[in-house]
Amino acid sequence: MAAQLLGFKNLPFEVLQPAEFYYELLVTGRLKIDPAKRIKEPVTVQDPCNVIRRAGAAEKLRYVIKAACEDFRDMYPNREHNFCCNSGGGLAALSNWSAHKGRGNRVKAEQILRTGAKIVITPCHNCHTGIKDVINYWKLPVKTMYLDQLLVSTMVIPEELKPEEG
Repeated sequence: MAAQLLGFKNLPFEVLQPAEFYYELLVTGRLKIDPAKRIKEPVTVQDPCNVIRRAGAAEKLRYVIKAACEDFRDMYPNREHNFCCNSGGGLAALSNWSAHKGRGNRVKAEQILRTGAKIVITPCHNCHTGIKDVINYWKLPVKTMYLDQLLVSTMVIPEELKPEEG
C-alpha cells in the first residue's frame, strides 16, 4: 500500500523484509558472522505470516539463522504451514490477552518442545510477543530472541566501527 499512499504507481525502490535484507548482506559479504560467536544452543524459528506467506522469505530466513547458529531445528509443520503465534497481526499484542493467548496456543507450545530447541528466533515483533506468552503460560524451558538480536550478537564488527577505548 505504500506506493499508493505515496502517490506512486510503483515504488522507485525495492521493499524487502528484514530477513531478505540480511540475506543480501550476508551473501554479498557486507555482513559477516564471527564463527567464534555462533550460537551453540539448539534454535528453532517462528515463521511469521507476513514474512513467509506474503513475502516468501522462508529459505532466506533459514539461511540467515543457519549462518549464525550451529544447531538449527525446524518446527513441523513449518514455513507457510507453521502454526500461528496467536498474536493476531499485532492486535493481540496491543491488549492484555497474554494468558488467553498462551493458554489457547497449546499446539504451538507442543510444537516448540518437540524441536528440543532452547531458543525460538522471532523475526517479527508480534510473533515475539505471542511466542513469549506461550513460553510464559506453559513454562517452557526456552527463550525468545529477535532475528536482529541474533545477528548483533554474532556478527563481526569491523575495526573502523568499533568504539575508541578510553
